[in-house]
Amino acid sequence: MTINRRQFMLGASQAALAAWFLPACTAQKSEQWLVSTCNDQQGQNMAAAINSQGQIVSTVNLPARGHDSLALPHKPGHALVFARRPDRFAIEVDFINGEIVSHIQSQADSHFYGHGAFSKDNKYLYTTENLYDKKRGLIVVRDAQTYQVLDRFDSGGIGPHELMLMPDGNTLVIANGGIETHPSQPRKKLNIETMQPNLAYLDIATGKILSSFAPPDHQLSIRHLTVNPNGAVYAGAQYQGRKSTIHPLVFAHHGEDNLQAFRASQTQWFKMQQYTASLLVKDDLLCVSCPRGSHLSFWDTATREFIGQQAFSDVSGLAYSNGNLLASSGKGLLKKLNHANPITGPASTSSLALKFDNHMTMIAAG
Repeated sequence: MTINRRQFMLGASQAALAAWFLPACTAQKSEQWLVSTCNDQQGQNMAAAINSQGQIVSTVNLPARGHDSLALPHKPGHALVFARRPDRFAIEVDFINGEIVSHIQSQADSHFYGHGAFSKDNKYLYTTENLYDKKRGLIVVRDAQTYQVLDRFDSGGIGPHELMLMPDGNTLVIANGGIETHPSQPRKKLNIETMQPNLAYLDIATGKILSSFAPPDHQLSIRHLTVNPNGAVYAGAQYQGRKSTIHPLVFAHHGEDNLQAFRASQTQWFKMQQYTASLLVKDDLLCVSCPRGSHLSFWDTATREFIGQQAFSDVSGLAYSNGNLLASSGKGLLKKLNHANPITGPASTSSLALKFDNHMTMIAAG
């Protein structure tokens, strides 16, 4: 079921949201829409697009909970939406008309892990998947137009989650979470004592793993990452060990022999509650959302040090638009922070009648 052209302002928040969410487009600038998976007030799983005036452009209902979305550069107004593990669906949504235009199913022996990436020329789609009976992670290669499976590569580990194309256009970087799962036990983690997470680099021409780097503790599950234009990779971890153990949760890698942990006080690591979610890098600023710790954390990529935080309950997705950092929450809030001064500068928060899920994506408006 789809909801066609749901364009309305949301209660008392409408004026505030329209005022700050995204600058209105001009004749010289193309408008962008924010896309996120979410739930409505009745708990229906859906994906929504929101325009620069704070209106919901359209929503589509999902068969189960979604995770990340991916802009289709060759199709303005369209995005791919991926299922949350361990579901098998991904869909292409036309948010202009509020319609699902393509359904993608994982192959019978695998399921999606919630993320995807395109090749530099946008001809190929790469998705992280779980070959669950073989206990192997997959990078599945599809034709970006037809979504036909063309090849399947080993991800270099178990539980591949987020992946991104490196600036060279020839390499994928993959966050292999290390956790074994199976659809028969949907959210159960089956190998916590023996898990082996890593950050892996894959040559897209050959499907070969070029190198991989393990975190300092084998229970630090690497889940999400981001890459700056110079090829520096930043990764966030979720610790699967004892609740009382404190470990660094944010890492950098840029050609070193090991993952480089960012520096922060024990107090800050404790506040993050062993859990990171979305990452976003812009210039020398890295933003990491901490849902369990109910705050946005900010890091200097030049010094690799923690520099501050902003309280935000149940924070989830991150996006960047027109000089602003945008953050969403599972409580239906959207926060805007100025990129130049996100810690002590003014921040605006507005409420929508949606409960946002893990990630946000900016797409070109239709």
